[in-house]
Amino acid sequence: MSDSIGPINTGATSTILQPAATLVIVARDGATRHAPQGTVDYRLLLLQRMQRRAGAYYDGASVFPGGAADQADFSQRWYSLYRDIGVTTGEDFGWDHMKGKPRPLSIVAERRDGLLPNEVAFRICAIRETFEESGVLLAGYSEDILKSKSLMHRKVVGPATDILRQGPSPSRDVLAKWQKLVHDDASRFVDMCCEFGIYPDVWSIHQLGTVMNSQYFSRRHEVIIYMCTMEMIPEVRVDGKEITDHRWLTPVEAVRLASRREIILPLPQLTECARLLELQSMREVQRYAASIMDEGMEPQLVLPFMLNDAFVFASPGDDYYSEIEDTPDLPLLNETEAENTSRCKNLNRAVYGPDGHFKLMCNIQLPHGQRPPSDVDSRDWVVDSKL
Repeated sequence: MSDSIGPINTGATSTILQPAATLVIVARDGATRHAPQGTVDYRLLLLQRMQRRAGAYYDGASVFPGGAADQADFSQRWYSLYRDIGVTTGEDFGWDHMKGKPRPLSIVAERRDGLLPNEVAFRICAIRETFEESGVLLAGYSEDILKSKSLMHRKVVGPATDILRQGPSPSRDVLAKWQKLVHDDASRFVDMCCEFGIYPDVWSIHQLGTVMNSQYFSRRHEVIIYMCTMEMIPEVRVDGKEITDHRWLTPVEAVRLASRREIILPLPQLTECARLLELQSMREVQRYAASIMDEGMEPQLVLPFMLNDAFVFASPGDDYYSEIEDTPDLPLLNETEAENTSRCKNLNRAVYGPDGHFKLMCNIQLPHGQRPPSDVDSRDWVVDSKL
């Protein structure tokens, strides 16, 4: 549970955004070690959210771990912990070179002097929320964390540290008690790390993208999407409150199950799975993350509009994007999805039909080296031929 750090004014409108972070965990699947060449050798962690209200957005959905940033993620107390491995100032973390590059609003927002740098605090947010919801703790002792720091500075994406695979480490039962404490009070996360002398592995957390929802939605967020890799699939212990179950799926499996309506995959999760569809190995994912590590990332505001036969989310670069305004009212166009698409040369959108099928279409080059999501038509994914 978060003590919110407070919303961000977008500057362009009177509306405000709640900063948040989510984490795509890419774990090597040991069962594929001797599989035929071309077999996807990694899986993604998807958590099933509790169904509280029928029709509520994200309720019952399969999502990456994550949530709203908390004041505790920026606490000066983190300096006391990291000081023991030679990090005494914000510059020592190693992200100062990103200043001046395109960054999420949450990262460039000014905060009180003495707090942890935004680049670090949102990574801690992602690690904390992952621990709260799944019990996976991406933290370690000084030797392993200094290795992660060294790899990041050499522009290499290495595996994150899983505390349960370090020795000596807190027992599973002890961590389960701390998981509940941190879930109820985010400030206990730094307490736990100080008690065990462990460090959140912020240097193994790499940004994939940023997404903002429009004024049409009553609750607005800017979500920074991070990624980390792990050499083995870790043990998961869901919190049983917000999260009821979990799955480890390949990107292909996630898209296929969503197409069959066996899971609910919200647009950010669907987009990231589609972005990874053509990457067969975890090593390819690591190379991709390394290639965009220093590129910066612009905030991506996704704008909805309604057609006669479809609901569309347009992203920057789509020909129709510039014709839509970010307002609380949903634009309604008196044309079909086929008619609207046919007059757009450049496409970067998601389309949802009244019968539940969906399509992702992206035929443009995205800025800053970001991979475009593969085109997906859910009607083509219902059968196993897409495996």
